[in-house]
Amino acid sequence: MTIQQFRYIVEIAKHNSISKAAAALYVTQPSISKAVRDLEAELGITILDRTNKGVVFTQEGRELLFYAKMLLEQMESVVHHFKKEEVTEITKFSISSQHYGFAIEAVANLMTYFEDRKYELSIREGKAMDVIEDVYASRSILGILSFTELNKHFFKRYFLSKSLTFTPLASLKQHVFLRKEHPLAHYDCINLKQLREFPYLTYQQDDMLLHFAEEALNLDDIEKVVYLHDRGAMNNLLANTNSYNLGTGSIVTNYMNPNIISIPLERGNIIQVGLVKREDVFLPEEVLVYSDYLKLMLEKSLPNKS
Repeated sequence: MTIQQFRYIVEIAKHNSISKAAAALYVTQPSISKAVRDLEAELGITILDRTNKGVVFTQEGRELLFYAKMLLEQMESVVHHFKKEEVTEITKFSISSQHYGFAIEAVANLMTYFEDRKYELSIREGKAMDVIEDVYASRSILGILSFTELNKHFFKRYFLSKSLTFTPLASLKQHVFLRKEHPLAHYDCINLKQLREFPYLTYQQDDMLLHFAEEALNLDDIEKVVYLHDRGAMNNLLANTNSYNLGTGSIVTNYMNPNIISIPLERGNIIQVGLVKREDVFLPEEVLVYSDYLKLMLEKSLPNKS
């Protein structure tokens, strides 16, 4: 048995409904129902009678509810005793994202929105596999990543196996990021052959799922490659060398070096940017606010609109 199961029991009693308890706790109804069934099996009792009009606690269920409330109250007393200074509720959540400036700009807007409250936010940047595993393992409540037409079917099958959902935000044609002084900067469109002699910057190295790399480029055909793990290093190298990177083309004015531009890639793939979350998790209001800011910042940074 777990504390979480006891929380579910108490919440069901508070609302006299499994569905309302699920909504209040930002989880799915099947998740709560399974937790109750597991607890019933472990204790060898029936906690709830399920009727056409809803659920009713059995005698044993009411006894368990008494102990559940007592245990949770004792836990709250312990927390209150050792964290007396933390009298104000703190908003906490974590978000994982591929290296996107618009995702960070959305965080800046969220910080302004949270100006009058206490908060503890965790922003995890990494490769696609990092984002997926963070969300799957509940290290982050929301992930921001992209995929292309080349890996769409694999992408959908993989997400189905992990019980994750993907909500598209925008479909963008691949662009080339480079500096304003780059020899190719005066072109309206660039092809891969023209890029062959220049260093290619990428976050791909050690990514177990290259299928998810937004570049969708065969590294075996490239003579000069630099692998990076930091968005700041990517921006600095792009702004000061004749290197290049492939991606969405989104230029985030306040969070990218102003010397970086993006130019459409000839015959480039379509990149779909979106949000990934667990199927059994409902997003709280604060995360939905972040999602709204994310959409605004993405729209603001779209190619040819910066």
